[in-house]
Amino acid sequence: MPARSSLQLTPNARLPRGRLPRVEVDRRIDHLLAIALEEFAANGFGGTSLDRLVERSGVSKTTILRRFGSKLGLFQRLAHDCGTMIKGKLWAIDLDPDDPEGTLARFVDAYVEIGVMGPEGRMLLEIAMAERKTFPDLGGFIMANGLEGLQPISSYIGLLMERGILLPGDPLDAAFDLQGLISHGFRSMVGDLDFVHRPNRARDIARRFLKGWG
Repeated sequence: MPARSSLQLTPNARLPRGRLPRVEVDRRIDHLLAIALEEFAANGFGGTSLDRLVERSGVSKTTILRRFGSKLGLFQRLAHDCGTMIKGKLWAIDLDPDDPEGTLARFVDAYVEIGVMGPEGRMLLEIAMAERKTFPDLGGFIMANGLEGLQPISSYIGLLMERGILLPGDPLDAAFDLQGLISHGFRSMVGDLDFVHRPNRARDIARRFLKGWG
């Protein structure tokens, strides 16, 4: 494997011409993605320009377009990476059918940590919502990732329904009900996040959900 280059990128650095080792190319793409995340956060999707990304990252516009196809493709890559991280943490939760309250409380804690308080996922969601009319594909892509993230807890809820612990219904609808209890809808989108740290909140939400669907 080629040795990792010691070249350090500066905000206005241009990449030298010529073939680079794969590990260095990947490192520079990671650097571009980090810059893109900052730019999308500061300026929104519509206000972020490829020229600015080229200037800050040192990665050429040709390389960006060849790798991602468009600015939308770059945003989708960021959303995909964020979604993969979120799904990995949500899917790793121990779903114990003999302990519904404890299981749901663990899900609430994990969802708060990465879905409500997590800076990357929160930022991308806010961008998609703020610009959904101008760029509707953003919201659709984020929603698709969100649905995948809810699949394990949705299946778990379906199992509880089969066992008679919960009323019969659409498990995915119930999962969205649980998500609504966690985020309090609009409240989680306006920066008032102190409510998510209330002591014993995860257990309270789990009990309310079980009571509502029980």
